[in-house]
Amino acid sequence: MAVGLLAGLALSAAQAQRKPVRPTPPSGPVRPPVASPVASPAAPAAVPLPAPPQAAVARVRGDVLDSTTMQPLIGATVQFVASRDPSRVRSATTDSLGFYRIDTLPLGVYLVGVIHPQMDRLGLDGSAMAVQVADTGEVRLSLGLPSAATIIGMRCKDAGADLPPGVFIGTVRRANGAPLESSGRVRAQYLETTAGPGGLTRRFPARFGDLDDLGRFTVCGVPGDATLTTRAYAGADSSGVVELRVPANGLLLRDLVIGQAQRVMLPAPSANERTRTVLRGSGRIRGTVRDTAGRPLVGARVSHGESGVEATSTAGGQFVLDNLPGGSRMLDVRAVGFQPQRAIVDVRDSSDVSTTIALDAMAPVVDTVRVSADRLSQIAGFENRRRMGFGSFLDESAISRRNATFIADLLRTTPGLTVVPGGNGRDQVLMRGGSGSGRCVPNVFLNGMNTPVPDGVLDNLVRSSDVRAVEVYPGTGSVPLEFQGRNGCGSIVIWTGARTGGR
Repeated sequence: MAVGLLAGLALSAAQAQRKPVRPTPPSGPVRPPVASPVASPAAPAAVPLPAPPQAAVARVRGDVLDSTTMQPLIGATVQFVASRDPSRVRSATTDSLGFYRIDTLPLGVYLVGVIHPQMDRLGLDGSAMAVQVADTGEVRLSLGLPSAATIIGMRCKDAGADLPPGVFIGTVRRANGAPLESSGRVRAQYLETTAGPGGLTRRFPARFGDLDDLGRFTVCGVPGDATLTTRAYAGADSSGVVELRVPANGLLLRDLVIGQAQRVMLPAPSANERTRTVLRGSGRIRGTVRDTAGRPLVGARVSHGESGVEATSTAGGQFVLDNLPGGSRMLDVRAVGFQPQRAIVDVRDSSDVSTTIALDAMAPVVDTVRVSADRLSQIAGFENRRRMGFGSFLDESAISRRNATFIADLLRTTPGLTVVPGGNGRDQVLMRGGSGSGRCVPNVFLNGMNTPVPDGVLDNLVRSSDVRAVEVYPGTGSVPLEFQGRNGCGSIVIWTGARTGGR
């Protein structure tokens, strides 16, 4: 229509340039003019436009594997960013099996990346790979995080070659949710046993990791398939002493929570024990104790040794622990017929934390007559000496209440003993002199056998969790004949074995 209209306008302009012609008057009667049809110019036929070519696309399928745990990475966002136009982004989220799909992805070169909290914890945020999608149809693309060995090499490349090839990675947060305002550290220790000409030597090496501005830490030089005893602290806040198991691949990922605690003096539970100091706070744990089949356990005892708070599970397996200090803390759970278990719970200030603890049934094992008779004679001798009234005695009940991670902490408040810092971060257990001054290294008897510990570091000899009973004789005149030594100091007698849960 526009073309016809312009043609008409051009024609009218040509006609306007001619001389005007005067009309001749008619000689006869005038008839009205008869309108004759005038053919209008025909409109040009519409020409169909060619259809735009459709872009070639592909269907992309794949999965994302967490190579550190060899498990699918659930809830990860997979992004395809066009290399020539970064504003073109296609995304998909992995399902419960770690699979993702994008049905229509134009062919081209893309930067492919994975977004997941696990990436941030490993320090892999911002990592991407170039992928060319060149064929239509279905394309399979599997993605995965770097292996544990690769991550350890990245995070601990400056560690000494003589250290164990493992790493402990995590983030420290405050129990009240406030940001970290001061520098802090994470300390981790493990048991190292060495066989030499003089027998077995046990030591507890310590490793440290400093916190960055975001509370992240890296502790290098830890062994795989080992138990770490660790604690985090920053300023006046700290976590409890917790136990973590390093996987066999040497990569341990675990965040820690720190909080403030108030020291409270508790009265002595019995005449043979002294008052002790515990840690209290405003945290609360609500939990459930179940067996491995999911059935609730009634009468299970749940205790927190640092605070002295304990509870017994009800008919539904529920328990409540109040007045706990904030931070990552260890709980001890025991039930008749089940294996005891220690569980870590991150306690928050002034709020409730929920947890579920599952206990494994205890395998029915019958000891031989020889072992049973030996254990009975040991306990009988322990009870007989306690009735005589000499020395200090810690039975199973007292040891369980103290719930100490280290031998030094177990004996810290025992009369006649003093605990001082020793080498390699371990505490020494020494005897006080008869007048209250002076110190000496006590004679140590392990299961009735004289076992010299020249430096007084008892944690190099035995673990606290293996101790069943302890006898302490601070004065040489009160030491029974079978436990007397030659160094002029008192004696400490340690009995090991499985605890029965009471006296």
